[in-house]
Amino acid sequence: MSEPSPADWIRPLLGRADDMRAEVWLRCTPGTLADATGGAPVVASGTLVGPECSTAATIPTTVALVDQGAVAGRSALARGVCTEPGFWTPELPNLYRAEVTLRRGDDVVAAGRRMIGLRRLGVKGRSFSLDGRRYVPRGVPGEADRAGLEALRQLAAVAVVGFPAATGPTADASAVTLGAMLASADRIGMAVVIRLALSQGGAVDPGWLQERLEAWSAHPAAFLVILPSGSADLAVAVGRRRGTMLLGIEVDGLAPPPPLPDRGLDTLVVRLPEDGVPHEAWQRPPALPLVANAWGSDPRPAAEARGACDRLQARLAAWAIADQRDQPWDWAGYLVT
Repeated sequence: MSEPSPADWIRPLLGRADDMRAEVWLRCTPGTLADATGGAPVVASGTLVGPECSTAATIPTTVALVDQGAVAGRSALARGVCTEPGFWTPELPNLYRAEVTLRRGDDVVAAGRRMIGLRRLGVKGRSFSLDGRRYVPRGVPGEADRAGLEALRQLAAVAVVGFPAATGPTADASAVTLGAMLASADRIGMAVVIRLALSQGGAVDPGWLQERLEAWSAHPAAFLVILPSGSADLAVAVGRRRGTMLLGIEVDGLAPPPPLPDRGLDTLVVRLPEDGVPHEAWQRPPALPLVANAWGSDPRPAAEARGACDRLQARLAAWAIADQRDQPWDWAGYLVT
């Protein structure tokens, strides 16, 4: 049999995890099995090797992946347990090599390998938490090539990229480009924010979005996906990816805070004019973390945009002082796009 090929059909999920032990679950649905029905169950096996890191020396170990049994209509599922795991952060972008073989009886029906990261990401109060610490992203428009990502990393910036919220050849090509970008970002420790863009009068298909979110959440670099304004019901439909990737929605910062669904969203991305401040009603913010997003009329160099993030932070801090002495809070992140 030939060497396993790179396989995006290996989809990792982080289970229970602490500093000493981490459960890793792998859902596996290669295209060769997409239409297969009946017959013997597919059994998954393989190994998880790592961590390896581009910024530090590591001592890799090998963990066996164990099949978790077949369920009709579901993907093959394997599980491994890493002791003293190396979690992925921008400072230490630890990755593991998952090698998976799927068998039906004595026949190998698929084999593949994929680099994955174990990332502990979530929300704590009105802030983001990454690997147990408060995480405040400062995002600027990102470049698709590795050199551009390296430049942003030197600026301690997060890459913000747009993606067409549509189906068809253009979106398929964009998915390939973004997938390659995320793979590079995984390796160098570059967090990425993905903003979905709708054409005028368009709508997001929940099934399409579900698949996109599944693909992106497999990359530890994919930190946040921003839904278009007015699509809060879509967040409820597709569900959160608790512990792996955050889901937010864009809202107008010059209007009062909008009603929110009772589930589905992790954050609000509050859109503001380049030198503006929010509507005064935001002085008493919703319970979700808020990311401030200042929009400029023209593109600007990455270093200039990164500096504008700090100026945005200072402007909002001054705006909030007068009415927040009795109930202090801070913005969870800052984007300049």
